[in-house]
Amino acid sequence: MSQLAAAPVSSIYHHFGSLEQLFLVSQSECLGAARDWSERQIAQLEGIAASPQSFAGFFAHIVDEWTNGQPALAFAWRECLLLADRGAEFRESARNWLDLWHRFWLRAGEAFGLQENAIVAERVFETESLYHLIRWRRVVDRAALDETARGLAAWLVGAPAPAAPWREFAHAEASRTGAIAPPQDDTTARIMTAAAVLVAEGLGASVTHRATAERAGVTLGTVSHKFPTKQALLTAAFESIYAATVAQATESSGRTRPAASRQELLMDTATAVASATNGSGRDALFLVAARDPGLAAFGAQLRYLRGKSSRETLQAIIGPARTPSILEAALFSAFVSSQFRAYAGRTGNVAQLAMDELSVLSRLLTARSEPS
Repeated sequence: MSQLAAAPVSSIYHHFGSLEQLFLVSQSECLGAARDWSERQIAQLEGIAASPQSFAGFFAHIVDEWTNGQPALAFAWRECLLLADRGAEFRESARNWLDLWHRFWLRAGEAFGLQENAIVAERVFETESLYHLIRWRRVVDRAALDETARGLAAWLVGAPAPAAPWREFAHAEASRTGAIAPPQDDTTARIMTAAAVLVAEGLGASVTHRATAERAGVTLGTVSHKFPTKQALLTAAFESIYAATVAQATESSGRTRPAASRQELLMDTATAVASATNGSGRDALFLVAARDPGLAAFGAQLRYLRGKSSRETLQAIIGPARTPSILEAALFSAFVSSQFRAYAGRTGNVAQLAMDELSVLSRLLTARSEPS
C-alpha cells in the first residue's frame, strides 16, 4: 500500500491512525462513487416505456456493467462485507452498502412495474453480482448471465424460467472437472478442514500446501500427494465449508419432515437464515477465485454448481406440477444465499423478515402452478 501511494508507511499512519481507519475512509469513498454510478444507471431509464417484460435486459446490464465496468467498487463492496463479519467497526459501512442496493432496486422495480417483487431482484442481484466477478469463459459467462436475467424476469411475473442451454453446459462442465469425493480417511478430512479454517480466518489468498500441512499437523508431502494443485486444495476447502454450511442449515431448520407443507418449508428456511452464523469463509473463497485467473476452473465450480441442496426445497414449494430446472435451482439458491449474507449478525425478528421475503418469492413461484 505504501508503494502504491508513493508515501512512507509513517505518513499513512500519521494521517489515518490505523490500517482499519484507512479502510473505513476508503469504504466511504467507494460508497460515494457507487451511489453516483447507480444514479447514472437509473437516469438512463428516463423516457423508456419500461415493463416487466423488458426487465431482463436491464438486470443483465447492471450485473455485467457493475462487475466488469466498476471492478474496484465491486470488490470494495465484497471486502467490506467480509470485514464486517470480523470487526464491528465495518458494520455501518456494510449496512450502507446494503441500503444503497435496496434503494436502487426499489427504484428500478418501480420503473419496471415490479414494485412489490423488487426484493426478489435485489436478492438475486446481490448473489449474481458476486458470482459474475468470477471469470471462467467470457462468452459462456455472459450468455449464462442473460439466461439468469430472463429466468428472473419470468419468475417476477409468475412464469417458469425459460430454457438455459448455456448454464446447463457450464453446469455439466463444472461437474465433470470439479467433483471431489468425500474424504475416505481421517488424514484427508483433517487436511480439508485445515484448508477451510485458513480460508475462514481470512487467509484464502495464501492457502498453500505448506500452511495447510502445518495447520493439519501432517507433512507437506502428504498434502501434496492428496491434493496436488492449489485448485484441488481450494476445492477441498470449499467442499468442507459447503458441507458444514449445509449441515448447519439442516440442523437449524430442523428439516426432518418429509411431508412438510409449503408454509412449513418456508419457515424452516427462514429459521435457518436466522440461526446461521456468517459464511465469510465461503465468500472469501469466491473472492480468491475471482482474483486469480489460474483458478478459472475452480471458479466455474463455485459459479455453476449452485442449487444442489436447495433444489429439493424448491421442488416442494413449486409442487408436483413441474420439475425445477438447473437455472431455477440456481435462482433459488441465489435468493436464499443473499438472505444469509444480508441477515448475518442481525438482531431482532430475523426469521420473520426472511419469511416475509420468502413469501413474496413463493407467491410468484406458485402463481401458475396452483389449480384454478
